[in-house]
Amino acid sequence: MMLELLVREPKQNTKDTLLLFIHGAWHGAWCWDQYFLPFFAERGYTVYAPSLRGHGESDGKNRLRWSSANDYLADIAETAAKLPQPPVIIGHSMGGYLVQKYLESVTLPGAILLASVPPRGVSGVTLRFARYFPKQLIKLNLKLSLYPLIETAELAHHHFFSKTMPQEQVNRYFQQGDSKLIKK
Repeated sequence: MMLELLVREPKQNTKDTLLLFIHGAWHGAWCWDQYFLPFFAERGYTVYAPSLRGHGESDGKNRLRWSSANDYLADIAETAAKLPQPPVIIGHSMGGYLVQKYLESVTLPGAILLASVPPRGVSGVTLRFARYFPKQLIKLNLKLSLYPLIETAELAHHHFFSKTMPQEQVNRYFQQGDSKLIKK
């Protein structure tokens, strides 16, 4: 399986530590490329961001619905094995959950979690979702798909962005994300 891997190398490599960024659901490596990868590369770090299977430009879009956390952990392990040394790993949302699970089997120099899904799961979020979006919860269960969580840009705005984020910007991210891949 071919995994997309974004790599940004600094003009002057002043840091010995490599950084590996793991995206969340409905994202790909692209989500790190606007701010994070350039920011750290400009400060001397070599940075990497894979798109997990079925996301971004990686293979597996036709099997996205059936991809599991273990599949994504294999993608992370495959990517990390290609690096010249163990990285500091950074995970966002679902990527944060994956980072926590990955660290159960490997030792790395460090890990950073950003708005991470906790290792115990998302039961609290699910209960809030059921309270405020009961129709979407029913659809989610009937379709066996998480797409109803974010089936509109407005829902994505509610769940993932601050109230002050301009809707035009949310719309752009919504169109760029992998949400359109899991409508089935």
